[in-house]
Amino acid sequence: MPHRPSSKRHAFFEPNLEISPQDVECFASLPFAAPYLSSPLYEPVPFVTRYDTEGTSNKFFSKVINTADTILHLLALARVPDSKPNQTPDQHDDSAPDFVVFVSLGPDLCGFQGTVHGGVLAALLDEALGLCAESTELVSKGHTRLYTAGLEISYRSPVHAPSVAMIKTWVTKRHGRKWFLEAQILDQDGMVKAEAKTLYISSRIDAGL
Repeated sequence: MPHRPSSKRHAFFEPNLEISPQDVECFASLPFAAPYLSSPLYEPVPFVTRYDTEGTSNKFFSKVINTADTILHLLALARVPDSKPNQTPDQHDDSAPDFVVFVSLGPDLCGFQGTVHGGVLAALLDEALGLCAESTELVSKGHTRLYTAGLEISYRSPVHAPSVAMIKTWVTKRHGRKWFLEAQILDQDGMVKAEAKTLYISSRIDAGL
């Protein structure tokens, strides 16, 4: 599958960062990932905290879980802005999330034998949700930051490793500086393994937070 550069419409994602062809190839042949990779509704975007750049402060994603036995491959896709349907604030389309992440889960992520540690899943959900919110035009244009105010996770069943999983995320509502989002972790068979609801607070642009 040819490499598609990230769109400059998603200013937050630093379109000059290169998306690894190996990451694309890893997921392109998987039945649950291929429809998103070939869809005109989505475009690959850099999962920015995976990049070891001068401005990257999140070393957990860029170094600690960026190894052959933790997370070797990770690919993020953002919904093309103009493709989003008109929906009421408390609605979201399960088949068309705002932001999708495909991730390979290696054996060194396990807490219990063969099972990914719940804290790792929480970190993946929190990061994917944050990037989902920050990818929207309002945040990108406002040059603001989001801070996690609350994260509620329901673990439905164990996530095994090694395996490949998908994280779907939606912005469900926005009220002033409050952002409400939801997410799911699914396995390759489409079974929901964990769900999350979160509240983010955006900084005031002039506050320098």
